[in-house]
Amino acid sequence: MTSACLAGGTNEAAAPLPSADQMLHRLLDRSAAMVAATNAPVWAYDKRTVMEKLDGDANVDERTEKLYRVQLIHGVPFSRLVEVAGRDLTEAEIKKENQREAAFQKRLSGRDPKKAVSQRESFITKDMIERFEYKPLRREMVQNHQTVVMSFEPKSGEDSGSIQDRLFNRMAGMLWVDEATGDVARLEVHLTKGFSLGVLGVLGSIKECRMNLESKPMTDGTWLPVKTTMAISARMLLTSVRFHMEETSTNFTQEPTTNHIQP
Repeated sequence: MTSACLAGGTNEAAAPLPSADQMLHRLLDRSAAMVAATNAPVWAYDKRTVMEKLDGDANVDERTEKLYRVQLIHGVPFSRLVEVAGRDLTEAEIKKENQREAAFQKRLSGRDPKKAVSQRESFITKDMIERFEYKPLRREMVQNHQTVVMSFEPKSGEDSGSIQDRLFNRMAGMLWVDEATGDVARLEVHLTKGFSLGVLGVLGSIKECRMNLESKPMTDGTWLPVKTTMAISARMLLTSVRFHMEETSTNFTQEPTTNHIQP
């Protein structure tokens, strides 16, 4: 019995890795399926975000803490602010959040799933995928699910006037994709080199940036983030600054697909 199990595990581990194109198609198909699932219950969860500004000695100079209630609306997470530094929102702040959510739902409703993925209207988009070169490295178990680990690096190092393009052209890292579902199980990103802000860097520069994301599968197989960390080292005008951000998610529940906006 033991020999049979070991043999089965060996054969599975020795199976050829899927190609990068195969895994990327699974990512995009999964994103389109999430957009299309408008009548299914949606996942919701609490997300606590702590942003810290550090001084030169790595001591906390400023700290901001916010609590959000996140919903996957048409496959895209919407973060609704519910607390700031432990206090409830004012009436004006609640009204602003209602308006944000109404605009978000209006923009995302009625989309064609395939077009949404190709036109930057889903969590994983074709434009984002096509910016990078991917290389499958190995299989790895994450949360008892088999994932394919891929490295990625930018296709182009050419810069435009866009800060977003300069950022993407310097991003590289590792991606863990659930082989069965196409969900992102884990992500590690870093900048390969810094870049300037403004003409000739007069506004400052981003020196370093690292982000790690960890997810876990829900009862229906959907992966949702449980912890995200980001560290940024920058120069703003003549001052060096460092930021540290941490997001933790808890209280995962499924809710009916209804409009929760208050009039």
